[in-house]
Amino acid sequence: MTTTVSTPEAESPAVPPVSSAARRRPRRALVGVLLFVALMAAVPWLGVSDLWMGVGIFALIAAVGTLGLQVIMGFTGQISMGHAAFMAVGAYTSAWLGVEQEQPFWIWLPAAALVSGFAGALFAPIAVRIRGLYLAVATLALVFIGAYVWDTWTSVTGGSAGRLAAPVVINGQDLLNGYWSGDVQVLTLFQAWWYVALAVLLVVMVLTWNIKRSRLGRAMMAVRDRDLAAGVVGIPVTRTKVVAFGISSAFAGLSGALLTAYMGYFTPGQWSLMLSVDFIAMVVIGGLGTISGAILGAFFFKAMPEVINWLAQYIPFISQDPKVDGGVTAPLLSQFLYGLVIVLVLIFEPRGLYALLRKPVDALRARREAGVR
Repeated sequence: MTTTVSTPEAESPAVPPVSSAARRRPRRALVGVLLFVALMAAVPWLGVSDLWMGVGIFALIAAVGTLGLQVIMGFTGQISMGHAAFMAVGAYTSAWLGVEQEQPFWIWLPAAALVSGFAGALFAPIAVRIRGLYLAVATLALVFIGAYVWDTWTSVTGGSAGRLAAPVVINGQDLLNGYWSGDVQVLTLFQAWWYVALAVLLVVMVLTWNIKRSRLGRAMMAVRDRDLAAGVVGIPVTRTKVVAFGISSAFAGLSGALLTAYMGYFTPGQWSLMLSVDFIAMVVIGGLGTISGAILGAFFFKAMPEVINWLAQYIPFISQDPKVDGGVTAPLLSQFLYGLVIVLVLIFEPRGLYALLRKPVDALRARREAGVR
């Protein structure tokens, strides 16, 4: 008779030790987020001009929509050309609730996200049956269908003439007039809107970060990498894509509602195919699959036209008015540079600006860790 002696090693598999680098990673991420929040909160008080404050507000609002597109493209690997249509749904929902129904912004802003998310979830069952170029064409159709609806449903959209956007009112004050305490202006228009846009972006960032780290996020990335294999191992591929479309559309609607509220007035022509293309460019330039990349791409895309306009006064061949000065116009040069940057990113650093900026940091960290060893 043979007696088997059990040992602790036989009873349970050895658990690999957690490296010090892995333990430090969440701490570094938290420090990075806190630094980002502190810097962004301080910007309105650093003497930034109204022009660049306005550019920054547009970038913050665009970053909300870019994070939505990141969920469907970067996390799930589905191409969507219909982002502008879902932004329009959020914009018109907020305008109807905020103007006709006179609801406050903490009602119409979440409602814009919910209605847009519901619209995305309704379209998703059609979209999940196709992939690749066919999916891009299918989502492209949403933009053209939406253009017809926005022009003809005049009772809600105002038709081609456009309509008033929902106001952001706090303590009875429309933030488009700034924020006042009696006769003293506490915050200018740009300062007040900077904090509103930043607050919404931070909420969306936290939601996106939690989605990425959750079981749903891991399922999205498994579908992105190999959807057939994901289905074999038990991941509900169809449901995962539907949820991803819903979340992406909700963030798009949130961005559209904020954008129009900041502008005060909008028309159906704003929700064009080029708007969807712009958001795709932001995601690609910033870096697919990364939260920081989506924000970097939005700021880069919104800041470049103003940088070119600023350079126009120093570079001879760039002009503001070709009929008078001749030469290349600043907007035309901006479009050329957008395309050039996208091509260069795809060739030399497909992971985008985020990976490009991380290279020196990673190299310094690797050298330091090698020195410790």
